[in-house]
Amino acid sequence: MPSYVCSVPDGKLSDAQKQQIATSITNRHCEITGAPPFFVQVVIEEEGSTKRFIGGLATTEYIWIRVDMRAGRSEDQRKTLMLNIVGDVSRISGIPAENVWIYLCMLESTDMMEYDRVLPEPGKEQQWFRTLPESVRARLESLGIDQHKFQL
Repeated sequence: MPSYVCSVPDGKLSDAQKQQIATSITNRHCEITGAPPFFVQVVIEEEGSTKRFIGGLATTEYIWIRVDMRAGRSEDQRKTLMLNIVGDVSRISGIPAENVWIYLCMLESTDMMEYDRVLPEPGKEQQWFRTLPESVRARLESLGIDQHKFQL
């Protein structure tokens, strides 16, 4: 459901750091929203030939995170989520917190589709989960869905 796309400078992060960032973002999202971990997608894109510019000058010292997530989270939840993720990513990457930028883009749940289903409103995940085919539910259950607040 939420998709976190992290654009990082080419060669700045090891595979272990990338894994730590993906795990941290997943955990923070689940802790704050109560959504199950199988909803969280994290993509880490190394910039490679992509060049980022601020004020017309090339930079390689920033991490940008764009988040597309369902609307319906409180302002406090969104702020806490962003502050925690910035702190975690800064600690893991060694890039100063002021150089980790997040853009939250809120979408209505009816504007998103996964697993061949339109997504539920926040808080309606269990009912939505029950509509999935058994094979999909089994695969998602194997991801450890009860490790956070979400319980089936």
